[in-house]
Amino acid sequence: MGLRHPLVLIRHAQAEHHVRDITGGWTDTRLTSEGMYQSNLLAERLDEDLDGLPIHLGTSSLQRARQTASIIAQKMGVDLQIYTSLADLNNGLAAGKTHAQAKSFAIPPSEPLVDWQPYPQAETWREFFQRVSGFMDQFITLQDMPAVLVTHSANIHVIIAWWLELSIESRTHFDVVPASITVLKMGKRGEKSIERLNDSAHLHVHGMHNQIKL
Repeated sequence: MGLRHPLVLIRHAQAEHHVRDITGGWTDTRLTSEGMYQSNLLAERLDEDLDGLPIHLGTSSLQRARQTASIIAQKMGVDLQIYTSLADLNNGLAAGKTHAQAKSFAIPPSEPLVDWQPYPQAETWREFFQRVSGFMDQFITLQDMPAVLVTHSANIHVIIAWWLELSIESRTHFDVVPASITVLKMGKRGEKSIERLNDSAHLHVHGMHNQIKL
């Protein structure tokens, strides 16, 4: 399994559930005004860095990702493809609920954690991992140019684990902030390379500091 072309992973910009007391997942929130600003900074960064390079631009079907991707598409003058398989982890009945409401019917953790269903009708981590990695297995066979995929933090976690061939039981985690850039590519000797991870320099230079949490 290898990439014929570089793959750029984007986490959508700040959305309403980041600043309100509601769950994420399949809660279909829109970008905040700051999220729109972040998306424009991100689009400018990509347009400058990719410098007219033809790309395939894909996005999750959820509104916050589509809004982020649409701003990129407009800035770069490219078409946009929507992929339902890039939607966030399905949180079942918790979608659209406040955290307090979701907590009232949350299912206690059970082992193995990869098969734990945190809410009624939600995906387990195994189901989610299989959905996203299965999409990637198919996507790379069709990828005929560098690609930019706008998705969610959990999806990017899975895609990196898929790329590095980590076991689903490995309990690794990759943090990615809103509107950040992660790049996967094959190295010069055919090795799997993470060219960058969670790059948000385009936000930092405009005063949006993501402090190191120790």
